[in-house]
Amino acid sequence: MDEKAPVALYYQLKEILVDKIKSNEWQIDSKIPTERELCDLYKVSRITVRQALEELENEGLLYRKQGKGTFVTAPKIEQRLSKFYSFSEEIRNMGYTPSTKVIEFKKLAIDESIAKHFTEKESEVYYIRRLRLANNEPFAIETSYIPFDLCPGLTMEEVSGKGLYNTMKTKYGIIPNEAVETFEAVIINPNDALHLRVGKNSPGLLLERTTYANQRMVEFCHGVIRGDRYKYRVVLK
Repeated sequence: MDEKAPVALYYQLKEILVDKIKSNEWQIDSKIPTERELCDLYKVSRITVRQALEELENEGLLYRKQGKGTFVTAPKIEQRLSKFYSFSEEIRNMGYTPSTKVIEFKKLAIDESIAKHFTEKESEVYYIRRLRLANNEPFAIETSYIPFDLCPGLTMEEVSGKGLYNTMKTKYGIIPNEAVETFEAVIINPNDALHLRVGKNSPGLLLERTTYANQRMVEFCHGVIRGDRYKYRVVLK
């Protein structure tokens, strides 16, 4: 640490700590030294240490556990919104191992609350509720409604093992190629929070997606995504 440098001491310390995180010297979810230990180690004041830690926490690199200390945060999964995508394919392209757990799978008679989202008159739909994971960590919970007449004989095992879109393609010749999505900030409800392993009143993103295959609507999806583990990048051209 150089007190004569034009860069503030807290910023110098912050850069040192960032290097420890990026080099994996401090691994994800590992506890970092206490404020007092950092003061002794780098010969700086408690105010300097606290300011550096607060900035790293605001930037999402560290998180605090009440009464337990400060820990390294896993980097957020980033989704680029520039083309039609599959969650599983995108997660895999980011270097994570995607997986899906089907929580509920059943056939429903469509009612007004569901029908209003469909462009064509449907009488029955599949109701599919799935937990999305990256490296076995849950990051989203989705509820999909699929017109029954498009995929007769669709099974929970197929969706679990092959994925929904892949099963649509290989078994039914349906290739989703367009989607309209809306996003808004929400507080994750207690039931979803339990599945997503987050605390009460945690922030999240509500995603509603309408998916088409050659202009035929094939899915309406209502999803809740962890705000602390996922972010979207919009590409404007």
